Amino acid sequence: MNALAAALGQQLARPSGIGGRLVGQAMRIANRRPTRLAIAALDVRRGETVLDLGCGTGDAIPALSAAAGGGRVHGLDHSQAMIDAARRRHADVIFHCASFTEIPLPDASVDRILATNVAYFWHDDRAVLTEVLRVLRPGGRLALYVTTADSLQRIGLGSSPTHRLFNAATLRTMLGPAATIATVDAGFGVAGMIATLDTPRVPKDNAA
Repeated sequence: MNALAAALGQQLARPSGIGGRLVGQAMRIANRRPTRLAIAALDVRRGETVLDLGCGTGDAIPALSAAAGGGRVHGLDHSQAMIDAARRRHADVIFHCASFTEIPLPDASVDRILATNVAYFWHDDRAVLTEVLRVLRPGGRLALYVTTADSLQRIGLGSSPTHRLFNAATLRTMLGPAATIATVDAGFGVAGMIATLDTPRVPKDNAA
């Protein structure tokens, strides 16, 4: 793996400084179509509470806010540089600089969670998914996008220690048999996958 690809992998994992800002701009362009497809799969309803997990500079926030209507939108990222940029762009949204394994929200407080191009960095995926399921309400949904391993290898990130590689089988292993997985055209000759995972609804006779 060459030094440029290694540096790119590090900045994608945790953007910072001038390099982080440049990577953030590149991510905005590359993520437009995957984010749009993942938001469609998320199926946000008016009044719902939504979390953009790995929000970066907040590019998905306007679409999520519009879909949620009068609902509440949160953004979380573990990069302070990305959170600072997101806050400058979206002053009315609640942003958190925090780990994916320690989401600073109460149990069963979120209806929808978007996770676009961040699962590569979930090296303890069980801990992340435990947190995701903790904050999701019954009947909630996670929508996740990842670029396929083949596409990442073509752009030089296939051997980056910062990135996990996914194909349909490994994504299924991570999310479990209840997930729905579809292959999508992410643009720029890149293939991706969108997975959705729903939490069970509370039966009506058990609901408060």
